Amino acid sequence: MGKQFTCMFGGEAGYGVMSAGSMVAKGANRSSLWSIVVNEYPSLIKGGLNTCLVRMAEEALNGYEEKLNFLGVLSQPAFDVNVSKVMPGGIIVYDSGAVNPGSACLPEGVKLLAVSLAGSVPGDSAKVMANSALLGAFCAVTGYPVQILKDVMADEFGNPALIQANYTIFDKTYAVVKTTAAVQNDFPLAFSDATADKMLLNGNEAISLGAIKAGCKFAAGYPMTPGSSVLAYLADHGPEYGLVFKQTEDEIAAINMLIGAGYAGVRAIGATSGGGFALMTEALGFAAQAEIPVVIVEAQRGGPSTGLPTRTAQADLNFVVHASQGEFPRLVVAPGDVAECFYETFRMFNLVEKYQVPGIILTDKYLADTSISQPFFDMTGLAVDRGKLADEEYLSQNQPYLRYRQTEDGVSPRAIPGQAGGRHIATSYTHGEDGFYSSGNREYAAAEPQVTAEGLDKLFRKIALIGQEVPGLRQYGPDEAELTVIAWGSTKGAVLEAMELAKAQGVSVNFIQVLYISPFPEAAMTKALSTVKKSLLVEGNKTAQLGGMIRAHTGYKPDSVYLKYDSRPFVPSAILARIKEALGQ
Repeated sequence: MGKQFTCMFGGEAGYGVMSAGSMVAKGANRSSLWSIVVNEYPSLIKGGLNTCLVRMAEEALNGYEEKLNFLGVLSQPAFDVNVSKVMPGGIIVYDSGAVNPGSACLPEGVKLLAVSLAGSVPGDSAKVMANSALLGAFCAVTGYPVQILKDVMADEFGNPALIQANYTIFDKTYAVVKTTAAVQNDFPLAFSDATADKMLLNGNEAISLGAIKAGCKFAAGYPMTPGSSVLAYLADHGPEYGLVFKQTEDEIAAINMLIGAGYAGVRAIGATSGGGFALMTEALGFAAQAEIPVVIVEAQRGGPSTGLPTRTAQADLNFVVHASQGEFPRLVVAPGDVAECFYETFRMFNLVEKYQVPGIILTDKYLADTSISQPFFDMTGLAVDRGKLADEEYLSQNQPYLRYRQTEDGVSPRAIPGQAGGRHIATSYTHGEDGFYSSGNREYAAAEPQVTAEGLDKLFRKIALIGQEVPGLRQYGPDEAELTVIAWGSTKGAVLEAMELAKAQGVSVNFIQVLYISPFPEAAMTKALSTVKKSLLVEGNKTAQLGGMIRAHTGYKPDSVYLKYDSRPFVPSAILARIKEALGQ
């Protein structure tokens, strides 16, 4: 994988360890290096162990490993939990006033350095400025370029007085640690002024940018980790692009506002997690029955119930695909990386309007919250497609206007409220072409069974066309391989890196990524599986939910499974071990 360097900053919430890691990653990203930032934090209002892992490399990254070259800690739990992750030859810097290494069993060759970190901060600012002392120590022992980090600090703090105060703490600690020759090191990665055209962002930010690019003008939601930052980003930046954000009293109000916006012809998005989506499910059926486009981000976290609000999981797949009462088509996409979060969000807005169905973007805490260096998005060919919007000519020639007119493709021309001749009913009840409730209309009384069946058939005629348009699967690696990995969602990055590790060891592996879960890409999956010699299913849940769907649609049962449901993301080395196990190596 080329030259790499991984560091972790840990401490109690409030000491800025995530800010410290983020600044290190941003400095690398602004240069020629590539970064990934993985934050872990408990679901607590105050306190608890926070960590920020930063992996840097001279080439693009797909995932992360918990094998550390540097560990900087400001609390005893941060030391105790992470000391075993430091690789031989690595360095641990710890706050001498808060951490007692005791008789910890250190990996071979690991160097320990006690530094007064919080103690070096004057007055009552230790908690909020100790991260600057930690960064000074980090630069001193690793050789990370000081000026690059200081430039990022200046941008982060903004206020000249605050910048100088943090510089003073940084410089003081740097000078003290630099005198300890035994731990001085040269940073192994080459910084360059020739920066690549790239940015550092996470999945939720990419989704937000995709929504803005797609012309979204309304967002609503009730904050729920880890979907909240989509709402926060749109609230902060949306007004620049004419987007209105509304924080609602609950998720039921949110989805009904989104449906109202869609009915009025406004592109709209909401974001939540599994618990919030549970409250949205009845109205999701309303959107389907009324054929109103709406986009929902469901960022998975540990469950059931409240579960682990700040940890990751892939256990909502069956729930999302089958949510709400009755049967109806829906779009469910599971992006695997930051780029797909952007592009598939843009595509989703086009699809839900073109086919007049609800659309769900299914992510998880890891993808939502993990920042990674990403080349600038290519806007070539990104055109807004609003589908069958009824214009004045159509409405004048098709009176009375039938909002739910039976069509060959199941999609009816959609009028926007206020258009002359376009008045219509949007109802959650089973209805005929004119939108009137089938049981409450005398004209439908005798024909109700026929109207009911025809209405459902109309909805499901859309599926074939949707299936032809969406990239249900993506395949990576050689056409033929010793083993095929099947996975979905944020597992993608770890799988891709595991494939490279396997290749370096002479093991041939390819990868089937299921991108669109609904409509399920049955034909494409059947074809892809026809050449598989041996398979390994990788999922972040207990019950192999994607595996069940594959078997239901194709009859295929994977040869081996690797199911991880401990609330933490996949890492490439663990997938590589399972690949070898599946091949009997």
